[in-house]
Amino acid sequence: MRFKRPVVIASIAAMTLILSNFTQGSVSRTDFSESYPPVVCPATPSGETSAVSLPSTQTGVRVLGKRTNAFKPARTLRLQQGSSPTIIDTKNMTSPVWQIKRGVWAGATICSAPSISQWFVGGNADVSSKGKLLLINSGLSDAIVDVGIWSESGIRPPRVITLKANSSIVQTLASLDPGSKNLAIHVSPRSGRVNAFMIDERGRGLRALGGDVVNATTDPSNVIVIPAIPQMTRSGKSLGHRLRLLTPGDLPAQISVELISAKGSFIPVGFDDRTIQAGIVTEVDLNPTLSPGTFALKISSDRPIVASVYSSTFSQGKTDFVWSTATDPITEYSLAVSGIAPLLTFTGEKIAISLTVRFTNKKEKNYEIEGDSLATLRVPDNARTVIFNKVSPNTYGGALIATQSGYGFFPLISGSQLTRVLLPSPNIRVLNP
Repeated sequence: MRFKRPVVIASIAAMTLILSNFTQGSVSRTDFSESYPPVVCPATPSGETSAVSLPSTQTGVRVLGKRTNAFKPARTLRLQQGSSPTIIDTKNMTSPVWQIKRGVWAGATICSAPSISQWFVGGNADVSSKGKLLLINSGLSDAIVDVGIWSESGIRPPRVITLKANSSIVQTLASLDPGSKNLAIHVSPRSGRVNAFMIDERGRGLRALGGDVVNATTDPSNVIVIPAIPQMTRSGKSLGHRLRLLTPGDLPAQISVELISAKGSFIPVGFDDRTIQAGIVTEVDLNPTLSPGTFALKISSDRPIVASVYSSTFSQGKTDFVWSTATDPITEYSLAVSGIAPLLTFTGEKIAISLTVRFTNKKEKNYEIEGDSLATLRVPDNARTVIFNKVSPNTYGGALIATQSGYGFFPLISGSQLTRVLLPSPNIRVLNP
């Protein structure tokens, strides 16, 4: 059989078009843009002083509320905070904030990227409360924020707060639920780039009772770890602790608390299979017989819970208190430590951490940290950054700082996570549908 040449050519062209329709998806290209969002540092309330540890003198800084959004080099490793929140372009570094009311109290937290959910388990709203909830909207549009409130009386009516673009407000804890002794607060923005910070300051008349920055804790979970709790004595007597718990669901939780110390782990009396009522903030005294140092708690529950520990402290002749909060496992990240020299505390079943400390004189030193349950490292005074090169799985960490003004804690977690944004790519079908 003989085929005519025009018919053959037409058949080949048709097959080519059909095959191109099947294979066109295989040659498409997808591009992404990766970056670390800038982080937000809380403002300094009147009568207080704050300083932010920076990884470099060239770190970009700008003040919230200004007309310009341009970052300028900080030109210092220890940035003095002003009365307005500060936005910092730290890239993959995390910057702690050390806040003090000179001679009265001290506290610490980290500058962090905006979050869609923050839990604060701490503070009170009774006659002794001078505490504050700071809400910051670093976005270019208005933000609507839901503030959930729980106390020893149960769940309270939620508050809805609106923040203008590029602004912040301060809400006193006493105004959120007047008269309450035990608070737990959930901040969840509906819109906007929102950060929240809590300060728990207490006083009775002219007498100061101390204060601390309450760090945001993890979302409700069945297993939570509080990695760094200071155990102190005064005149030979151990100072006490109080464990604060909340089951935000509708059903009570059965919990078991494991205390982890350098000498081993055990369940304190009364903390095995204990019932925690739903929707009620519960506080339980925790007074273990331990030598001075640090310890950790691992809390297991059949229902999602949040928790923190209030500890009385006495350091460098100053009485204060500190809130140690639950945190996520440590990841490989870098921490600026200029001017604070914290005590790093780690807990996990098998601790194996490789880190590098860089100093202000540009020298560096490598450390290998190993342990079965608890390990610590005192950061030298002239250190500038701590780089976590390798971290064993399910290892948790917290930092403790002692000064003449008081005691502070912050979690060893990254303040900003790497984000990936899909970039639009050209497609000929846009021009030829």
